[in-house]
Amino acid sequence: MKVLHAADRTDDASGIMTFVSRLDAALRDVGVDSSVSFGLGDFAVSGCDVVHLHGLWTPWLHGAFRMARRQGKRVVWSTHGMTAPWAMRHKAWKKLPYWWLRQRRDLASADAVHSTSALEEEWNRRAVGEKARHFVVPVGTDERPSPAAPHESRVVLFVGRLHPVKGLENLIRAFAAFASRNGNAVLRLVGPDEDGYLAKLKSLAAMLGVAERVETTGKLSGADLSRQYDECAVLVLPSFTENFGAVVADALAHGKCAIASRFTPWGVLEERKCGWWVENSPEALAAAMEEAFDAQEKGELPKMGERALALAAERFSWPSIARAMAENYNRLASCR
Repeated sequence: MKVLHAADRTDDASGIMTFVSRLDAALRDVGVDSSVSFGLGDFAVSGCDVVHLHGLWTPWLHGAFRMARRQGKRVVWSTHGMTAPWAMRHKAWKKLPYWWLRQRRDLASADAVHSTSALEEEWNRRAVGEKARHFVVPVGTDERPSPAAPHESRVVLFVGRLHPVKGLENLIRAFAAFASRNGNAVLRLVGPDEDGYLAKLKSLAAMLGVAERVETTGKLSGADLSRQYDECAVLVLPSFTENFGAVVADALAHGKCAIASRFTPWGVLEERKCGWWVENSPEALAAAMEEAFDAQEKGELPKMGERALALAAERFSWPSIARAMAENYNRLASCR
């Protein structure tokens, strides 16, 4: 089996780039001949069995799709959350003409559309219909907890880009309410600022009297990012929309619990008793933080962390993700 991935080259820490690079490596580890192209200049489909396109709104991917089709290749398309209702509305003046001119027709004509969660699959089915085959394979994680990870922490952690879609204003309001009853807790925001949004967040924190307890680090990666997971008490993802939310999987793989909004596909946190799945209102987020810190004081958080580790190993290891993806490729290639 030979697979060619195609994606737009962006920041190496972006969700799509991380997914493509990790999946490419994991596929090769399980015996799939996998490679990646970042433009038509090096897009050579001859000899490959499946072309896997990643992301929307990129004109060169339309050219790649046409080229793959002309050579009779099977095409899988991963939308990476870009058909979410919020995402489709964001800058709709720019997206909708391209959607109706090319993108929807290309997606509907693909042999399969890949989603990372049942929620994203629902968005994709609604957006492009049932002509293409739909399948779900989640995002993987290969993070592991540090042997010296602290069991007592006062850090509430957010990891991701600082953008309105992430629900960070609600998070800061929730933290302000929570912090008024927890004098030594801190909120740590890890991620790049987008369009000057950090200034608005700092202004809100100052207005609520928690400016000195809201820390920002900018974008981190590698060991520096891993250390943030190890040092936190709980991760919070309060987004208004997420197709997956890989930071939650990373937290679980560090043995940490998570609080995720109901706009994310993380109901399994409550099913497996290793986190909270709540509305992203300030009140609900603050209540979940209270429960997390109460569990820590009662000595229950480490046990929840063990369940988090088990869940990450079971569902989100890259070898299992690669095998599931390879099964879908093989099934697709055999359908003539």
